[in-house]
Amino acid sequence: MKELSKQVKALWGKKSNVDGQELWQPLVVHLLDTKNVINWLYGHWLTDGQRKAVQGDLSEEAGQQLAEFLGAVHDLGKATPVFQIKKSYNGDQDLDDQLMERLIQVGFDHLGDLILASPRESPHALAGEALLEQFGIDKTVGAIIGGHHGKPQSKVPRAEIDDHTKNYWQVDNLVKAREGNWLKVQRELFNFCLQECGYQSVADVPANLTQPQAILLEGLLIMADWLASTEYLGDDRSKPLFPLIPLHNSMEDLDLGARFQRAILTWRVEDQWFPEQITDIDEQFQKRWGFKPRPVQRQMDQVIQDATDPGIIIIELEPGAGKTEIALEAVEQLAYTNGEQGLFFGLPTQATSNAMFDRVTDWLAKVAKDDDAKLGIKLMHSKAEFNPTYADLKIPQAHNVEEEGSVTVNSWFSGKKSILEEFSIGTIDHLLLMGLKQKHLFLRHLGMSGKVVVIDEVHAYDAYMDSYLTKALEWLGAYHGTIPCQVDTYKNENTVFLIRPNRGNIPPRFGHFF
Repeated sequence: MKELSKQVKALWGKKSNVDGQELWQPLVVHLLDTKNVINWLYGHWLTDGQRKAVQGDLSEEAGQQLAEFLGAVHDLGKATPVFQIKKSYNGDQDLDDQLMERLIQVGFDHLGDLILASPRESPHALAGEALLEQFGIDKTVGAIIGGHHGKPQSKVPRAEIDDHTKNYWQVDNLVKAREGNWLKVQRELFNFCLQECGYQSVADVPANLTQPQAILLEGLLIMADWLASTEYLGDDRSKPLFPLIPLHNSMEDLDLGARFQRAILTWRVEDQWFPEQITDIDEQFQKRWGFKPRPVQRQMDQVIQDATDPGIIIIELEPGAGKTEIALEAVEQLAYTNGEQGLFFGLPTQATSNAMFDRVTDWLAKVAKDDDAKLGIKLMHSKAEFNPTYADLKIPQAHNVEEEGSVTVNSWFSGKKSILEEFSIGTIDHLLLMGLKQKHLFLRHLGMSGKVVVIDEVHAYDAYMDSYLTKALEWLGAYHGTIPCQVDTYKNENTVFLIRPNRGNIPPRFGHFF
């Protein structure tokens, strides 16, 4: 690792007072933590299909290198006076003063006296995007940095520096700014990130990313940043991930490699699912459901096996004909064929989600037992905590989490992170929201793009819901997603349709049939 200047090492990325103990995290430490996390997520958490979507026209090595660079440079905007003079959230004046004194001692003169007219105009995500473009990074890459707190920037970054120069360089005069410490430190930190990721110059960083590439990279960066910002798993301080360090400690006191490895081993309480090819449908049904497949179930199995690039599978059968069994068998087949490693099962209501959760949990337990693995699951609706099956899974003593071949719940996958869990069952709005502009939308796209998506009772949705469903399917098509749809019908005939959406770099129009 290149030796960094004392100015770079003095920059703080996080600070807090916990139970009277003053803590901080050097900015460089957080950047390297995030770089290590996103590198691991890219190689070990993303599915093959997601990696291909992220790579686009890039090589596999270049795709991973770009993701690593985004993790390393994502908080470059914190290397600015507007950020470094920010007060701690819990109002610890002594902590603020000590960190400020360090900055002044290493050469950031008069920083403690700095008064800014419009500090809110330069949040660190926007500042990072502006600096990257200043240093020659392509705007499609810079925009990922600008949006890593969940919302892309609406301002023009280059104009941002011109309008609020003092926020970036402590002075309004551009000539003096180029002679001062801030620009030198920012360039040093930027060049450090380039070299840490194997780039020789700015020209080596890819440009002109497609929309699906940028969205998945944005989602991956947000996930990596949140994980690298998590101090402990849940509220258990015996399970540290990336905790802050005492104020008297520095970057040299940390073994960043050991810190990262410990964090991943603590966080990854479940295993990754590696679906296997189904060769004997009779044996498979007997193993999963305890009975042999009905003719339509066997027919559906053959249709999926014969499809070389399945996109959307629609199953239309009368109630009780075995659509759920078909759907879950299709999940295993399609996950193997298309390289997906998870499931989202969307249902109309909380009641139907609860009922299906029990069935999917039973199925997943058998999958886990076959693979001798612990597989994570998530129930996604507002009253999930009241579901007894889900509540039981959340208690480690209720099911031996050390035992292989079990279903478990990882507390980290909560709130907006819930959709990132490999196996999730919930109300259909979680899928429909893929088509709605909202903060942290990228996480939803990242979570859905690596899964086989099952939509139950799709015939019951009205025109308003259909408009969002169409948009969600377009995006899944852009990511090469696979969607088995279940449709109840009271007709006598059994009908099976196989539909394939257009595949491309922009969301295709839904409705291209085989």
